[in-house]
This record gives sequence, C-alpha cells and structure tokens, in this order.
Amino acid sequence: MNKSLLLALCVILTTSGCQSTPNRQPDDTLSPAQYSSLRAQVAAQIEAGNLDQAESLMGNVGQFQAEDFLLLADICDARGQHRCVADALIQASLLDGLGEADNGDLHDRIWTALSRAHRGPDAFTHRYHLAWWQLQQEIRAASSLTAQIKVWQNWKQKNPSHPATIRPPQGLLQLDNYSAPDIAVLLPLSGRLATAGRAIQNAFAAGYLAENFAATTVVRFYDTEAQPLGQLWEQALNDGADVVVGPLLKSRAEDFARLTANSPIPRLTLNYLETDPVDLDTSDATPLFQLGIAIEDEAASLAQYVLLQGLERVAIVHGKESWALRAADAFSANWAYPLTTAHFEQDKDLTRAVGEAMQVASSETRKTEIANIIGQQVEFLPRARQDLEAIIALTNNVESRALVPALRFHFGDHLPVFATSQAARRGNLDPMEGYYLTEMPLFAEADKHRDLTAAFDLAGNPLAELYALGYDAYRVATWLPALSPHSSAAFAGASGYLWLDAHGVFRRELNLTQVGAGGALRLVE
Repeated sequence: MNKSLLLALCVILTTSGCQSTPNRQPDDTLSPAQYSSLRAQVAAQIEAGNLDQAESLMGNVGQFQAEDFLLLADICDARGQHRCVADALIQASLLDGLGEADNGDLHDRIWTALSRAHRGPDAFTHRYHLAWWQLQQEIRAASSLTAQIKVWQNWKQKNPSHPATIRPPQGLLQLDNYSAPDIAVLLPLSGRLATAGRAIQNAFAAGYLAENFAATTVVRFYDTEAQPLGQLWEQALNDGADVVVGPLLKSRAEDFARLTANSPIPRLTLNYLETDPVDLDTSDATPLFQLGIAIEDEAASLAQYVLLQGLERVAIVHGKESWALRAADAFSANWAYPLTTAHFEQDKDLTRAVGEAMQVASSETRKTEIANIIGQQVEFLPRARQDLEAIIALTNNVESRALVPALRFHFGDHLPVFATSQAARRGNLDPMEGYYLTEMPLFAEADKHRDLTAAFDLAGNPLAELYALGYDAYRVATWLPALSPHSSAAFAGASGYLWLDAHGVFRRELNLTQVGAGGALRLVE
C-alpha cells in the first residue's frame, strides 16, 4: 500500500488524525513556528506537483489539526482521489468547531468532493461524517430533482444539528427555494441530423416527465434546420424562455455563442466549443455553459483510473479514426509518465503494431545478429519486453477483439488492458473477458437508469450516448439559473459524473467496469 492510500486510510480511522501510520515517525516536539514552516513546505511541494515529497513531509506531523487535513485534501485532489478529499475536508470541518465556525466555503468543497466520489468509505469517525455520506448516497439515488428536494428536506429533519444543515453547501441551498425555469431547446429536428436531434429530444422529454413541475414550467423545442439561429433566439426570448439549451452541432454552437454573447439568460450548448468561452461571453451575470459527450472526457477518466492502479509504463494502441486520435491526445495530456505508442492504419496492421510496441521484432533482429556473428543458427524463443505494465486500447469493438490474439501472439496477453466504451459498442464483448472499460453510468449502473434504457431500448443502440446527453441536459438546464461558472456543482448523470469547471464547462467522469464471463460488464469499485 502506498503512502497516499495509507494517509487516506488513516483519515477515516481516527478523529484525532494520523497517529501511527507505518514507515513514518511523526515529531511531536515541533514548536508552533516549526509546524507553520512545515505546512508551508508541504503547500509549496503540492503547488510544484511534488506530491510524494509533500506526503513525506506530512509524515513529520504528530497529531493532525484542521490545517493538516486541508493539506491532505489538496494532495488527494491533485491525485483525483475524491473520496479521500471529502473525508479529509470533513475531518477539517469537525476539528474546526463541528459547524460552529463559518465553514460555508469548506462545505461547498465537501459537497463537490462527495458528488464526484463514486463510493463512500468503509468506516466512519463521527456521526456527522457518516451523515455527510448518507446524504450523498440518498441525493445520488434520487431519480429526479423533485425527489432530491424531498430527500434534502427529510435529511435536514433527521440531522438538525449537522454542519450541513446549519450552513448548507450552495448546491443544496438551492433546493430550499427552487423555482423551475421555462426551457427552450434548439435541436436539429429535420434534415440529416434529425435522428440525433430526436434522440436528444426524446430523452430530454423523459427527464422532464420524471419531474413534478408540469404545472409551473414549460419546455419548448425549436428546429435549428428550419430557421436561422437569430430568428430562433428571438422567438425563444419572446416565448419567455428562462434557459436556452443547444444547439447540437459544434459549428452551430460556436455561432450561437457569438450571437448570444450579451445574453440576458443562461445558455447550455450541447457541444464543446473550440473558442475560449471567456472570449465569447462578455457578461458575468449571464454565463454560457457547455455540455457534451466528447471522447476526451472518457480518455481523461481512463488515464485517472490507470494512475490510481499504480501503473506507470503503458502502451497506447490506436487506429486512424478521428475519435481515437483525439482520445490518444487527451490520454497523453493527462499522463505523467513516458508512453509507448502502437499506431495502425488498417485492421490488418494491428498485429504488426502490437509487435513493434512489444519489441518482439527487435528480439528477432538480435537473434539474427547473433547467428551472423557465430556463423550458425541459434535456437531461440522470441520474447516481448518486460517493462510494460498495461495496454491502453483506444480501439472500436472489432479492433478490440482483434487485439486479444495479437497480444497473445506477441507474448503480451498477461498485461491488463484498459479501453474506452467504444470497445463495447455494437459488438460481442465475450472475447474481451478481463478487459477494463470506461463506461457511462447509463450502462455501468444499469439499475439506476432502467426506465430510460427500457423506454428507448438503449441496450446496443448506437445513439445511446445521445439519449444519455439529452437526459442529463434536462437535469443541468433546470439548475442553470442558480449557477455561475465558479459554482461548485456536480451531478450524477446518465452520461457520466458531471462537474462544472471554472470555464462553465461540464466535464464527465465515467465508471470503470470489467468485462466478465459472457461479456457482462461488472462495475469496479
């Protein structure tokens, strides 16, 4: 177990801090000034990205104080360990007066970390610690916004003295005085993209029908193929829209962002923009938000999962499809170690590319060189390189199935394979037993989204991502009037765990699943 995991574990085992972590000898004789200096050194190492050094310095802390848990939260945050972040922040809150202090910002950070954590700890240090996680689980399990409001009200009644009841995070405070907005949705409902537009429309409507706001809110759909964007925008405003969602096509989203730069109401594009939103939006009061299903988010999630496994030396296998090239760039941008790349132009070249990455061809060359030197044939068994720890497969279903024998042929079938959801689409998963795949909660947590999946027969549906996007777009749209780009907002959606970054962009984190016997996906905790 590495130091980071040990530190995270000790957070949930004792309210007084990390007293006796193995391989560390805390110094209880440090003066307040020395502790202050030590914490400054830890903060500097975190800022510089030297997380191992920061952890090592924290080993000198005797009894953890609130400031130490805040530093631990920063280390965990830098590693993407959201459960650890939440636990550390909760401990800081408990040590800072059990809610008596003005911890509004801290509670916002706690709720954001809780919202992004996929599961809770196995042990709790205090009843308030437990209650925070119970609230997270109940809110996440709620099927609609109205259900969340009910959960929040009931939880407050059961926990009247809890810090979150006394000073609620902004994300929960909005539930107390919620007013549903009227929503305009701009989609391609005719023309070549009509199938995609209708999928989003149907899922958006399904989200709306799951709520109990029918008497107080209106959703109107507008066809972006029937009229110019300027006319649709004016019509939406004249119809009384409080929020506008869309367009879908990236080029249209760019045009819409420029057209509405001085908008009096919040907007949510259904694609990510190439242009910096700061250059497009001139008003802090009416921000532009973005939501999409880009492969880049999935690749970033994949990189984070592999890093959390403690793996460093990996090889990326990818073809020439646009999504695979973009995924490879995104994975590389989120990877801290050297990468080996196996690129192939056609499916028939996959085995050759894997062999080059595994350096089997180099092994054959060395055999030939030795035979030439000694002047006779050499008995020889080819072998692959031994330093690789995993394969990153940015491949579609057909390519992913072909990767299985290619790895076996080149002595790499012992390596764990991590892939995106593209490996699971439109094909048989049985040959890929053991593979790890990032997957949308729509499929990874099927029980929570059974109604949506059954209503539109989404199992194996090539438009499943668009249905998930439409369903999540309704949920996000209902919150937009209460949000700014600086809000600490996170939602458990069908397309992913959605969180709002500082530029008004909703990023996605996907589940990690493993292919089991018969091709069934199993959620990896």
